[in-house]
Amino acid sequence: MKFVISYLKDNLKWILTFFICGLIMASVMVFHGDPLWEILYAAGVSSFLMMAVFCAEGISQWRHYRALRQLEQSAAVSLEHMAPAENIVEKEYQKLLRLSFEERVRKENEAFRQQKDMREYYAMWVHQIKTPIFALKLLLEQNQEHGSRNEELEELLHIEQYVEMALQYVRLESETTDFVIGRVGLDGLIRSSIRKYARLFIHKKINLEYAGTEAVVLTDEKWLLFVIEQILSNAVKYTAKGKITISLEQEKPLSAEGERELYLVIADTGIGIRAEDLPRICEKGYTGYNGHSDKRSTGIGLYLCSRILHQLGHSLTIDSEEGVGTRVRIGFHETGRGEKGQENTD
Repeated sequence: MKFVISYLKDNLKWILTFFICGLIMASVMVFHGDPLWEILYAAGVSSFLMMAVFCAEGISQWRHYRALRQLEQSAAVSLEHMAPAENIVEKEYQKLLRLSFEERVRKENEAFRQQKDMREYYAMWVHQIKTPIFALKLLLEQNQEHGSRNEELEELLHIEQYVEMALQYVRLESETTDFVIGRVGLDGLIRSSIRKYARLFIHKKINLEYAGTEAVVLTDEKWLLFVIEQILSNAVKYTAKGKITISLEQEKPLSAEGERELYLVIADTGIGIRAEDLPRICEKGYTGYNGHSDKRSTGIGLYLCSRILHQLGHSLTIDSEEGVGTRVRIGFHETGRGEKGQENTD
């Protein structure tokens, strides 16, 4: 109906012109004394021809309109699928569309190239900055006297963590990731993370409870290690006193092969998370109330963890109560048991 109304409005001037010409022709025939049947016959033939041309043109434009509507509703607009131009005006419009489309494609390609160059630069910078960080760490450890360098080493650890976070962010935002899925022993990853933050545990006098595990999961070792380190880092950061507990929870087997849901649980007795902040803590850049009080909080760590675990097919559940502590659960399928750490290297 919308097309019909629009078509009638567009051709209203030709309809009026036809009726005016018909009235003029009938008036001339009456003036010359032609019989009434001849006048009616001429009017009928003219009207029939007019309606035939009008309907044929309407059908042609309807097909043209329908093709454009289908192209508009498709996932991607391509100029190659546009209906042929029916007149010189449409040709000019299609020429303008083609020029605009080519300019848009050129700008998109340029933006894509610039983003790719920027990601490659940041990745290269992160790899290069790791060398002086490692060298500075060795120098501080060699010159350490009775714990006098503890604060410097802790600050250096934070710098190293932020650099690693930047590298993982760049990798995760790239077109492809370097996931290498295999059977990985959880014990080696957990102990590696504990050793990395051992200095902070000692300095803050936080107790750690972890009994070890022989669980083996199907995952990417490097990316899962980053997630565990990030969650453990948050636990240490927001725990002033008390303890951090690392444990595993298992559910009943899911299949005849013995697969079962396995949860790695990292719980702390820290300041916790406010209830209104809890639904948004994995959003990019969201720091919440506690994040505002800690100037180091970036709102990127849990966002990266959430995305990484989602792409690996693992689940992430965070329960917390303000003033009581936080409990983080990473869920995946256990694939078997083995000697501690035999599936991965520290």
